[in-house]
Amino acid sequence: MMINFKRFAVHTLLLVALIALIYVPSFALISFTGKATVIENFSDTARIGSVPVSGLTRKEAKPKVQEAVTSWSKKTPLTVGTGEETLPIPTELVTFKVEESIKQASLKKGGSLKVTVNQTAMEAYLASQPITYTEEQVKTFNTWLIKTSKKLEEGNFDPAETAAAIDPAGEVVSSVTFTTRSAAEEQMIDGMAQVDIKAGQLMNVKTYGMDPVAASFIGSKLYELFAKTPFEIVERMPHKELPDDITLGYDVKIDEKTDFAVRNTQAVNYQVVATKNGSDVTLELRGTPFKETVTAVLEAEKTIPYRTITRYSATLSAGTSSDTQSGIEGKSIELYRVTKSNQGEVKRLLALDFYAATPAIVTKSSQEELPPVVTPPAEGPSTDSTDETTNDETTNDSTDNSTTDSTDGTTDGTTTPEEPVTPDQPTVPDAPDTPTTGDPASPVEDDSTEGAVG
Repeated sequence: MMINFKRFAVHTLLLVALIALIYVPSFALISFTGKATVIENFSDTARIGSVPVSGLTRKEAKPKVQEAVTSWSKKTPLTVGTGEETLPIPTELVTFKVEESIKQASLKKGGSLKVTVNQTAMEAYLASQPITYTEEQVKTFNTWLIKTSKKLEEGNFDPAETAAAIDPAGEVVSSVTFTTRSAAEEQMIDGMAQVDIKAGQLMNVKTYGMDPVAASFIGSKLYELFAKTPFEIVERMPHKELPDDITLGYDVKIDEKTDFAVRNTQAVNYQVVATKNGSDVTLELRGTPFKETVTAVLEAEKTIPYRTITRYSATLSAGTSSDTQSGIEGKSIELYRVTKSNQGEVKRLLALDFYAATPAIVTKSSQEELPPVVTPPAEGPSTDSTDETTNDETTNDSTDNSTTDSTDGTTDGTTTPEEPVTPDQPTVPDAPDTPTTGDPASPVEDDSTEGAVG
């Protein structure tokens, strides 16, 4: 069979033309743009984290995302704490991987920011907080930090919200028992029947009563309760003199200017429960057991002797005195909190209480004491006899004189006095021996020596 070359040529030309119509425009378009028609821009709704990148290429999106991260980091976007008592979280704990985030983002939907947390720095930061975090809460904090940072959001981490609800029948971590002494103290205990102390929260005594004596007594019992826990003693003042019925070392003074307050340093909630049985009271702190074993130890108790002060007063009789003030011995004692953990034992001084001694005061008379009056002893019988004899003789003499006067022949009427009695001549002393040598007391030679004159 003969081939029709004319028809073959026509068909071939038609086929080549068809191929040219299909492929030539494509090659022409590629040659015109210089590249393949592949979409490399983000869609209108695409975001990386919370940063919109619509219509941008990956290269164009990088500085925009980096600028948003820098702006967020310079603020104080993240805090931790309960209520108004919050603390800032350093943004340095978080590291953003912007380039990797953009590279892995979808051009249609975008993607999240890649964030890592410095675990060592985070744990050090949490350890510096006034509350102690459990292992579970550390994990919760880490998850929250990553989630919030990915979206460049602001937020506060409240450990109280992450902690489990308080179990009223939870474990007793500290307790103290005592007996109330007044109605004011019983009213305060009624107010403490069930007190919730959230993580980082304060508890103060004046909330439950303002009577100074009652509040001081109840405050001293709360001091003893919390001294055996990791709770922070925020405010406490002792008396100048230890009051009755308050244990030495746990003294608390509460008045219009002072109070007793503690802070829950744990990241979980606790509860103070007061149980009454008549006037007998048991205070308990209930909640999650502490990671460490905490005890309170009283040491170095000392007694300080008092001195005696002597004062003088002119109002007291000469030679008398009075005890104006009784002396009271002073005291001092140290209170330590001992914490035992896997890392060992830590002993920390909580307080050193010192009570100065009260001096004894004795007041004496400042008047000069007169010498004693000496009364002569009573005379004996012989002396009385002599006196009587002398008196009798004197009486007789008087009688005789009177008689003589009446019989005397004189006419002048005067009484003749008795003739005085010549006194006895004194005994002439013996002359001293003549010294053999010169003596200033000896008479001078040739001087006459006469007897002593009586």
